[in-house]
Amino acid sequence: MCPVVHPPKKCVKHFCHYKVVPHIHPVIEEHVHHNIYQHKHMQKHCTKSCCKTHHKHCMVPPKCGCQHGGGYEGGYGGGYGQGPRPWW
Repeated sequence: MCPVVHPPKKCVKHFCHYKVVPHIHPVIEEHVHHNIYQHKHMQKHCTKSCCKTHHKHCMVPPKCGCQHGGGYEGGYGGGYGQGPRPWW
């Protein structure tokens, strides 16, 4: 007797082969420099010193009520014009 041949049975085997496809995403890096000016205001502090000198001119003998430790009728230092002016 002759053999009976059936249609072939198909067996599928899968093989994976990886291929690299490059994707380029350009990135631009930008450097921004900020110049910040801080204005610091300061006040220069000085100490001013002065000496005030007052003169009282009285006639001799005193006719204006001028006494040692007493006051002059014209007010404090008001003796200018009442007698000779100071040399300076």
